[in-house]
Amino acid sequence: MVSGELMKLTFAIDVKHVARLTAIKKKHRRGMAEYTADLVARGMPRPDAQLEARRLRPERWPTLDTIVARAIEQRLEEDDLAGPWRPLTPAEEEGATLMGRGPGKNYPGFLKYRAYELPSDLVKRLRTASIRVSEGPLDKLDALGLTYNRLDLSPEEKDQREELIEKVYSVPRIARQALERYGPWPREERPPSAPPAEDF
Repeated sequence: MVSGELMKLTFAIDVKHVARLTAIKKKHRRGMAEYTADLVARGMPRPDAQLEARRLRPERWPTLDTIVARAIEQRLEEDDLAGPWRPLTPAEEEGATLMGRGPGKNYPGFLKYRAYELPSDLVKRLRTASIRVSEGPLDKLDALGLTYNRLDLSPEEKDQREELIEKVYSVPRIARQALERYGPWPREERPPSAPPAEDF
């Protein structure tokens, strides 16, 4: 697991994931409290019990930040995003922090924005993979005048645009895939609003 300085990153995730992560957060908070109370009941001073619970937290009751970071790290280790990638230029790094809404694959479900504190090294890897894997398709879209959907596109142009958009991996899309594939829930319980993994 990567470590180091933390950076807050905001992106939209499936509403079903939001609900499940919220439930996990409550469960972990309750688990830590019960564990601490049990140690105190067995004679351990409360400050020591709280310290012991905090020591065990990363593995037994990880924070949502840790859960999301672990999922993203696993997604970045898959062949299509693993690289190695050419490092981002200073201009690209700056642009990555300012990226707004750009062309990308539509998500067929409902989304909510959430912010997570992730290791800065992981955020850099995520942004680098996103930019490098997407730059080819985005360049082709621009060259063909298909960057944005328009009413006057021919059926052939629409198909061509859709094919190229499929190859664009924004940071939010990668994060959603990470949670879909590596979130702390059984694969057979994928959120119904999320596309099946094979459609990614």
